[in-house]
Amino acid sequence: MASSAEKRQKLIRAVRLYPVITLAVLALGYLAGGFSDRESPLIPRDLVVIGLSFYILLGPALYIVAFILVAAASDRERQGVTDNAQRLSYADPFDLPVEEMHGYKLAVITERKPTLRGLTGDGYSADDSAICDKFPEHTPPVASCECGFYAYKTLADAKFESSLNPGTFLLEVDLYGIGFRYEGGYRAESQVVKRIIIPKRCMRCRTLAPTVFVVTYRMGYQNYSWMQWQVRCNICSLTFKDEDKLSIPEMHRRLGIPIAPKIER
Repeated sequence: MASSAEKRQKLIRAVRLYPVITLAVLALGYLAGGFSDRESPLIPRDLVVIGLSFYILLGPALYIVAFILVAAASDRERQGVTDNAQRLSYADPFDLPVEEMHGYKLAVITERKPTLRGLTGDGYSADDSAICDKFPEHTPPVASCECGFYAYKTLADAKFESSLNPGTFLLEVDLYGIGFRYEGGYRAESQVVKRIIIPKRCMRCRTLAPTVFVVTYRMGYQNYSWMQWQVRCNICSLTFKDEDKLSIPEMHRRLGIPIAPKIER
């Protein structure tokens, strides 16, 4: 049975198809003569108007209902995780299941001195241990808290989330220490970033191959949000000054992490 996360992914993909389906419906109505003033069109004009009215009303309504149902299912899963938190609270940490925690996650590269940051805004290095900002006495991960390093178990889940978060980079990571399984992946004590997977195309034009990192300036409430690094092609990076550019090998040297083209699996 598909999880709520998988259902949400399928639903979002379906929403993306809605404009295409709408254009196809309009094209069929037009070709069938439903928008013409002919006396005997293939589809009567009144029937086309009624059909389109139902489509306009029912289409979005069905999507809304589907999102509500998926959200309710997700809430039930989270409640189940909370209710079963004691199952994660092992009396002896060495009794935790032994499993290689290899996965993928998303991050942005910010600040003048390139720094990796997760989507929550926390910065980290290539080899780092988690710290709990809310409860300093915690040694992450703690079952009843959200602290720790997260990673998706599969590349497909991480790539889907990257499509919802433009400007992010895919990271391939290994997690170590005490770790928990959660929906879609792992949460662990420490993390080693194996490589940064850059997109095949420029982050600006989405057409040409990327050749250089450039730092862009964006408004934001956090200090780090004023600067964000992107990888762009030669043309889309022409207007940037030399001090606002880093070659791919130079970014590799600054971060201490290998940088590889996007992989397909």
